[in-house]
Amino acid sequence: MNSERLTIADVERLLSNPSEDTRAAVAEKVASQFSDVELAPRERELAHEILGFLVHDVAVSVREALSRCLTGNEAAPRNIVLQLARDIDQVAIPVLERSPVLTDEDLVGLVYYGSPAKQCAIAGRPEVGAPVSEAIAHRGDRSAVLTLVHNSGAVINEAAATMLVKRYADDADVAAPLVQRGELPALLVERLIAMVSEQMREYLVAQHEVDGRVAASLEEQARERTTTDAITRMSNDDLRALVAQLAENGRLTATLILRAACAGEVRFVEAAFAELTAVPDERLWRLIHDVGALGFRAVYARAGMPEALYPAFRRVLDTYHAVRSSDGTLDVALFRFHVLEGLRETFEQVDAEDLDTMIDKLARLAVAPQGAKKQSVA
Repeated sequence: MNSERLTIADVERLLSNPSEDTRAAVAEKVASQFSDVELAPRERELAHEILGFLVHDVAVSVREALSRCLTGNEAAPRNIVLQLARDIDQVAIPVLERSPVLTDEDLVGLVYYGSPAKQCAIAGRPEVGAPVSEAIAHRGDRSAVLTLVHNSGAVINEAAATMLVKRYADDADVAAPLVQRGELPALLVERLIAMVSEQMREYLVAQHEVDGRVAASLEEQARERTTTDAITRMSNDDLRALVAQLAENGRLTATLILRAACAGEVRFVEAAFAELTAVPDERLWRLIHDVGALGFRAVYARAGMPEALYPAFRRVLDTYHAVRSSDGTLDVALFRFHVLEGLRETFEQVDAEDLDTMIDKLARLAVAPQGAKKQSVA
């Protein structure tokens, strides 16, 4: 780009030799002037007038040169940038991707009336506000939606996510990245996880002729692993809401609770047993952590957990208490290493190289029904 200052000679050259190349060169030079804070008022006015003339140029290369040069310019005239943003894709995309002068209101309108390519450019901006994400969720092409859900700089609120789930209920490529986003409400995350894992089971049965029982087992494992990963990013309130919904849908399983425990998410373990036993939080905490083995044994029995998995829970809790530092922090990698070693020692007959595989195999031991009659806690 030619970054020299615009002079009267440039204007004369534009009038005497109005070729496409000359107009494009002048367009670049004029556009560059708007990042110059020392530009005099009359010079800025002149540059604005020339931009207003060139933005309507019949040659695409001229308008494209303007768009490229105004892309990241905070001082660019908004009316000129908007005109470029409404132009053909080739001209519009540079400013749609990065121009800071476009407002959320501008971008929402451009989503609703723009092409899929324009929608993709907007969805991939470094920062995408919630109103723009909602517009893409409602009217965006699938390619724009995929760009949005993979964009860590996009704010996808509950309204946008709910619309995406409604529009793409059978599209795991859209749902799966949504599950990984930290800002979504816990209840919606659980719904997405269930949807994606169910699609995986149906795919295995239909496309790979996997036995239905095996596919169902793989579905549950995938769902629980994804749920455990989501738990680590949740606030305490969201975690509580998730536990309640999991219990209501019959998905608060012993193996899910064990997976969370093995990930160091003792918050989830406490919330899960509180949900299953209706024991008040403070008393439950003491029974799990303070009163020794008998306290947790009573809680475990009241929750109707499978007896075969009690030694696994006991080992994980003992490791948690042993590994956690005095200030309450937990080195999760170290914790998981010692948990795996402890479970190997406790279940000598189970051969597993990692924790997830260990839990998958221990799940076969969990044969007791989850709805067993609750016992009283001493």
